[in-house]
Amino acid sequence: MPPTEPTPSPAPKPYPGLAQSLLVLVLFFLFATFLTLPADVLSHLKRPGWAAWLLLLGQLGATYLTLLVCLPMGRKTWADAFPSGPVSTGVWPITLVATAGLILVINGVDGWLSHLIPPPPWFRQMFTTMGWPGVVLGAPLTEEPLFRGLILGGFVLRYGAPRAIAYSALLFALIHLNPWQFPTGLLMGAFLGWLTLRTGSLWPAVFAHFLNNASVTLARAYRIPYLADERFQPLWMWALGCVLLGLGLATLLRLAPKASSGEAAQTGTT
Repeated sequence: MPPTEPTPSPAPKPYPGLAQSLLVLVLFFLFATFLTLPADVLSHLKRPGWAAWLLLLGQLGATYLTLLVCLPMGRKTWADAFPSGPVSTGVWPITLVATAGLILVINGVDGWLSHLIPPPPWFRQMFTTMGWPGVVLGAPLTEEPLFRGLILGGFVLRYGAPRAIAYSALLFALIHLNPWQFPTGLLMGAFLGWLTLRTGSLWPAVFAHFLNNASVTLARAYRIPYLADERFQPLWMWALGCVLLGLGLATLLRLAPKASSGEAAQTGTT
């Protein structure tokens, strides 16, 4: 009898899937817990300024170590975590407009949620304790490579663009571990995922994430009405938010028409 040919092994599924992404996030939490201990110590010693900057370094270090461990698991490169396709100059101001609209929409949703489930005092204090570097700089620079780089890049090849955006946004909302940030995380995560796939680059999402967190920080610092409290925002703020968001999304569709999901997920890969 002629020798039988070996059955070819099935091609590995794109990395990461949902279960593998949970491992990525668990590793990030473990690294972050360890690397932010010095910041916790300084915070208890009443050195909030030094603690805030050490927290930022801990966030960046945790992201670096997480990617260092997880990228080889899926035979990924650093370019997969930081897709950097060419971005049209016009994308940046339009991203600002769309993000401003989304901020107003999210603020309205937060107002309703705060009345349904009043947040406890520790939740309001949490962002003050973290300090602005960790919120404004740390969150965009750490969460975007993980969620819109590594995780979304694997999801879009594994599940297709719509489900990839939905799944990554859901994980992004859940990672905040509290109900008051869940709607914000879900809406913002969906927008940032769509923006990354549309432009083929991580950096517009980093920019939008920075704008959102900076606006929240400044609103609370200067006690801007409706943006820094839990009152229901007036209808004109809802309307303005919807108009800005709609115009921004429509213009981004025109400015970045060629960044298909597959191209965006593989931008910069080797």
